[in-house]
Amino acid sequence: MNKQRVITPCERIGEPPEKLFLFRSCTGSMEYPGTENAVKEVLKLLGIEVIMDPDQTCCSGYILTCSGYTPEPSLTITARNLAIVEQKYDLDTYVFCNGCFGYITELAHILNASQDYKDMANQLIAQWGYNYQAKTRIFHVQELYYLLIDKIRELLVHPLHGLRVACHYGCHYLGRQYGVLDDGDLPTFHEEIITALGGTPVFYKERRMCCGYAVGRGFTHKESVVQPHLARKFDSAQEEGVELITTVCPGCNVALDREQPNLAARGFGPYAIPVIDLGQLIALALGVPIWKLGFNANTVPVSGVLNQLGLGKGD
Repeated sequence: MNKQRVITPCERIGEPPEKLFLFRSCTGSMEYPGTENAVKEVLKLLGIEVIMDPDQTCCSGYILTCSGYTPEPSLTITARNLAIVEQKYDLDTYVFCNGCFGYITELAHILNASQDYKDMANQLIAQWGYNYQAKTRIFHVQELYYLLIDKIRELLVHPLHGLRVACHYGCHYLGRQYGVLDDGDLPTFHEEIITALGGTPVFYKERRMCCGYAVGRGFTHKESVVQPHLARKFDSAQEEGVELITTVCPGCNVALDREQPNLAARGFGPYAIPVIDLGQLIALALGVPIWKLGFNANTVPVSGVLNQLGLGKGD
């Protein structure tokens, strides 16, 4: 394991891959399918072939986090999913969900550190013909975007013309202790990508604040706890004139997009700040047709931003 706190994207990934395995997100598929499509479109423009497999399942982290069962089932699910990548494709694994990234990375670390757990998982998945060998590396696509920032800049078709964009990094990525692209206390690599797209990154006070949502809002935390937390984040963004928020996690998208009307109903705000995935914004700037990006799934309409950029409503 790399014990260096912050590393460069070249140190993290190495040479850009010609082909990769893209791990599907259950929240992304159900809530914002345009996110997955945007990632695939961006990678295609960057000259990277995307492989997916219908046999891949949910990372299972949600239920594990809520103590729905002991860790053994999630360890076995992780071993099976990663064995699919290793045995069928011999590729590295890329995710576009912070939750998937955090859970798979940690569970794979446990499997790799404990021969007993690894043997247990392999004994179970052997009935499907799988054997996990810890060969596939696990990355988040945002790391690849940053590695290829110069190429993204070269491919720019629709510059953002100074659009004021606030970045939401998400705690599952910034909470890592080693081998991250930026220090969790003051990350800037998302903002560098926004600048490369022609936008104006906004450093709002609560930019590092967790969305407070995902598993917590759905299962364990009360609205009375989560919603004031979110309102504080939106107040901070609104004070700085933010016109768009980007995320790198469908779970964070659910919190920041779906909850805005609920916050208004409780007397917060009101807020009307569109929230999209960073991959969707890159795809938009690189000229991917709007209809492929799934903005009609958003609760807060993106049409105002699209009109501002001269790109129409995008329905």
